[in-house]
This record gives sequence, C-alpha cells and structure tokens, in this order.
Amino acid sequence: MKKVLILNVSHSEVLLIKALKEMGHYVIGTGGLTGQPGEKFVDTFIQADYSDKEKMLKLAVDNNIDAICANCNDFGVISAAYVAEKLGLPGHDTYENALTLHHKDKFKVFAQKHNLCTPKAVWFEDIKKAKQWAETSANFPVIVKPVDLTGGKGVSRADNTPEAIAAIESAFKISRIKHIVIEDFIDGTQHAMCTFLINKKVAAVCSNNEYSFKNPFKVEIDTYPSDNEDIARDFLVGQIEKIAEILNLKDGIFHVQYRMKNSTPYIIEPMRRVLGNLYGITSSKLNGFNWDYFQAKAYLGESLDDFPKNTKSNGFVAHRSIMSKKNGIVENILIPKEIEKYVFDRFMMYHSGIEIHNYMNDNLGVLFFKFSSREEMNHIMLDQYDDIQVIMK
Repeated sequence: MKKVLILNVSHSEVLLIKALKEMGHYVIGTGGLTGQPGEKFVDTFIQADYSDKEKMLKLAVDNNIDAICANCNDFGVISAAYVAEKLGLPGHDTYENALTLHHKDKFKVFAQKHNLCTPKAVWFEDIKKAKQWAETSANFPVIVKPVDLTGGKGVSRADNTPEAIAAIESAFKISRIKHIVIEDFIDGTQHAMCTFLINKKVAAVCSNNEYSFKNPFKVEIDTYPSDNEDIARDFLVGQIEKIAEILNLKDGIFHVQYRMKNSTPYIIEPMRRVLGNLYGITSSKLNGFNWDYFQAKAYLGESLDDFPKNTKSNGFVAHRSIMSKKNGIVENILIPKEIEKYVFDRFMMYHSGIEIHNYMNDNLGVLFFKFSSREEMNHIMLDQYDDIQVIMK
C-alpha cells in the first residue's frame, strides 16, 4: 500500500480516487474547497490550494507521501510535476516539460520550433505591446487567451481592432502570471483526441466531436468517435509521438484539442491529465477499458504490462453538461423520456434551490449516453438539444 496525494477532490477526480482505492492505496486529498464530491472517497482530506506548488511540496513532505496524482486542472499538473521532481517521485514529466505543455505561450514557442501543426501565434507579457500589435499587425479574426487558465476562461474571439483591445485587457486581467497568447482563428470544426502513451508511443486512442452552445469556449457536448477519427488519428498520433520523443515524456494520458480544416487537424491545446468532464466514463465505454485506472498506475510509476492491446472504438457514446440559460435559482431539470432512455450514467451536482451565478460556465450535472448509430446520436444530442430544460424559479 502506498500513501498517495491527489491534488483535488472535485467530481472530476472521483474516478481517479476510486481507482486508487481499488488498487489498495491510502489516499490523501487536497483542494481549496471543502465538501466536494470526492472528499468522501479519500482517507484524509487537507484543505490547501493545489495551485501553490510550494504548499503542495510541504504537504507532501509533512505527510511522507509515496506518490502524487495530478487533478484535472493544468495548475495541478504543474504542481504535481514540481513536487515529483523535488522528491524524486515517479510518474510525472519534468517541471519544465509540464510548463511547456500547459502554458500556452511556451507551447507555441515549442510548436513553432519543431514545426507542429498548430495555429500561428504571438505572445505577450506587456499589455502595451499586445495592444500595439493588435492595432498594427493583426490579421483578423484572432483568438486571445490567457496562457495559464483552462475551461475557456478569459478566451475571446476578436474580429476587429476594438474587439482585440477589449479581449487583450480581459485576458491580461484574468491571467495569474499576466501573459497572453494571440493566435489565428482556424475556421473549422472542433474536436479532441485522447491518447495513452507507453514508452513514448501511442497505445490507445479515443476521439470526439466538441460542441459549444451557450459559451463558445466551453465544451458542452462531446460525441464519440469523432467524424474524422481515421484522418486525425493518422496525423495526430505522429505529432504526439514526436512531442513525446523530443520531451522524453512519461507514460500516461496525452490529450489534445484540435480544429479540423480542409482535412488537416490543427492542435489547439495539449494537456497531460484527466479531463474535467469525466471523460473517463465515455472513453472507457467506447474503448472497453478503464482509462482512469491506467492513468492512476502511470502516476504511481507502476507497470503497465496489463494495458490492453489493439483497442478500438466500439459504438457511439456522448457526454452532455447540463447548463442553465441564465443566472438565478434552479427549480428543476426536465429530461424527456425519449432522451432519458439513452442515458447509461450520470453525475448530478444539481439540487433544487441551487443558485447559478455564472451560467456561461456553471455545470448542474453531467449525462452520459449510448446510441446504436451516429445518426441517432446526432439527432438526440444536437437536434433535440433544447428538449432538456433547466427550470428556474
């Protein structure tokens, strides 16, 4: 039995925590908030900010941990890599590599140096220089992002100079390290591909289409597999293995968001972590093995000899976050029976009387669906999108 520290206990980490417990380990959970869904599954909870890498290092030393697990947030990946490097713990990339892959400006530098297929970009640490660039050199439309946040926070599209100035001010304001990146907008379709690296080679692939209805920079619906899985797999696997070889990456999940334009996948974001939308439920259903179990083993530096070989996508599955159309008090969520029959799992955070403060980002729950065909899936998930209703008081 190992003593394992996991760097958050939200609903997004529940599957990892359960995997660690099923493996027989003692799990210490942390996080800035108390009362989160995963807290009841850990052996000990210690309230602390997982984005504070020095605080996480002290917590790890004080509790004599044997291994550390990142959470579903980029700050957690960076803190876990830092702690692992300082203490000589297994299962994590170097701290510098974690920064390269999870700070958008550093990744753009790396991508351009190694000719990766990603949108052209510029990056700034000075707001005046960023505004000057927008006024004199921008080729609109562009996407403006803080380099160090996830979930679409602070991301804006700008179609002209005034919009770019406003987007730059917003991104600088929300960025913790006050760095931003501005990249060309790729006018294509949005997708993701989750891979599992073993010895710097892709051992499994799961792909999906991404759809955003309320917030264009927050994914609300995923449908699996992606429409272009064969094309994307052939190209992106090569790109991912190239990154893994150059950076000498450790085993485990390597996830990318990409946009497809003219049959070319452009890498938008890479990440080395589980996903915040409980991606492991749909990916495990599609591929027939437990992604979170093997990610937990990878974080602990354990053997992956039992990782399944030659896995393929089987069937059609989907994920949907339940979101309201406005702020206020939630009274009920209505799911029609003709939609309910496709649901095979759920994780609901909703209760009557809960107050929504930011409807563009706040989730009330997650539903997971299984279908017999892509046509059936698209009809239920997209054509009947409005049939699931959040009733407000």
